[in-house]
Amino acid sequence: MSDRAARLVGVYAVIAAGVAVLLAPLLALSYFGTSEGAEDLEIGTVSAWADPARDLADGLLTWASPERVYGTYVQGFALLFPAVLLCAWAARSRRRAESGGFERWSWRIALAGYGLATIGLSAAFVVLLGDSAPDGNALNVVFLALMLPGMMLSVIGSTVLGIALLRARYAPRLTAWLLALAFPLMLVGSAVIGHNSIGMVPLFVAWAATGLRLWRADDSAPADKLAGTAQPVGKGHREEVVVARTKAGGQ
Repeated sequence: MSDRAARLVGVYAVIAAGVAVLLAPLLALSYFGTSEGAEDLEIGTVSAWADPARDLADGLLTWASPERVYGTYVQGFALLFPAVLLCAWAARSRRRAESGGFERWSWRIALAGYGLATIGLSAAFVVLLGDSAPDGNALNVVFLALMLPGMMLSVIGSTVLGIALLRARYAPRLTAWLLALAFPLMLVGSAVIGHNSIGMVPLFVAWAATGLRLWRADDSAPADKLAGTAQPVGKGHREEVVVARTKAGGQ
């Protein structure tokens, strides 16, 4: 990926994270308004925030039927998630070739999960096109066949990748830490707060941190410094410095 393309991906990742922080709660609240999601409001930790939030965001949840509102926010989320895949891909392309085997495999798992989740959300976007009352059965098929496996693989891959990047002292550290904590954060978002879209927000923020680094990179910066850690000083370079100092002393 070229430097210019990487910067555009970085901008996309930063914008997507900002929008996702606002959109994910609306997506969750709109789901609670559907027949399938209404029962989740019986969970105390869900109703504690959802009931006052629904009153506050009433106009954003009642402009159409509950199913249509939910479907529209799902489509919006589908437009955002490719930023995670693209930013991770851009960051991987700029990692050092000599990265250890554990890190290389963790990148493959994470990228496979992000790719499958992106395909699933794209399929959901298509299923939800044009209908005033979206077909819930078709959406459930897409969710079970693509979106759910994609999210699970994304969480597993992110966790493993985060651990690998922490060991490699990857920068920005926020990316590595949020990825390493992907599983508990997803658990809190899905089981405690009540919707998996909220559990995915930390992934957006994690890759937005790397995206910001890609966005601000200088034209002259080496590719391996755009994302990740800098190359260590090699033995040959140290020897050149010693020789130069010796010559300077002789003069």
